[in-house]
Amino acid sequence: MSEQSPIQSSVGVFVEWAKACLDEMAASAKVLESRLDSLDVNVRAQAEQAIAHVKQSIAEGQAEIKDVQAKGAGSIAEAKAQMEDTWSKFQSESSRWAELTEDQQATFQARAQAQAEAWQNVVNSYMQRAAELHAGNQKQAEAHVEQLTAQAQKAQADLKAKADSLGKAGQASWAAMSQALDESRDAFSKAIEVTAKSFDDATKS
Repeated sequence: MSEQSPIQSSVGVFVEWAKACLDEMAASAKVLESRLDSLDVNVRAQAEQAIAHVKQSIAEGQAEIKDVQAKGAGSIAEAKAQMEDTWSKFQSESSRWAELTEDQQATFQARAQAQAEAWQNVVNSYMQRAAELHAGNQKQAEAHVEQLTAQAQKAQADLKAKADSLGKAGQASWAAMSQALDESRDAFSKAIEVTAKSFDDATKS
C-alpha cells in the first residue's frame, strides 16, 4: 500500500518542488562548467566562482530536503523560506551566468530539460502509488495521474513552443527565456500540490 497522510503528502510536495529547483540550478552550472575551456582567464575565474557558489547552494538545499524528510511537516515553512531565498539569489545571478556561457540558448535548453525530467519523475512516482492503492481507490487515483500526465505534456509543449518562438526571434533576451521557464515551473508547482491533495482525497474515499 502507498496511502499517505496529508502531512506526509505535504512533505512530498516540498521535496519534489525543492528537488526540481536544485536540478535546474545544477543544469545551469553544468552548462557553465562545459564552457570553461573556451573562456579567457578573467571570465573563467568569474565562471569558476559562480559554479562553486551554485554547487554550495545545491548542497545546502539538499540538506534542507533531508532535514524536512527527517523532521516532517512542521519544518516545511522554515525550509521553504530558506529555499526560496536561495532560489531568488540564484535567479538574480542567472542572467550573468547565461551571458558568461556566451550561449544563453544552451542554458535555457538545459533548464527546460531539467524541468521535463522533474515532471516525469513525479508522474512516475504517482503511477507507482496508484498501482499500489486498494482497488476501491485505484481508479480515482489513476484518473488523477492521467490529469497530471496531461498537465506535464501541456507544460512541456508550451515551453517548447516558446523556445521555438524565441529561437526564431534570433538573439532573444535571457529575461524572455527566464519568464518562459518561470511559467512552466509555476505550472509544475501548482500541479504537484493539486495532485497531492487529490491523492489524499482518493485514499480517504
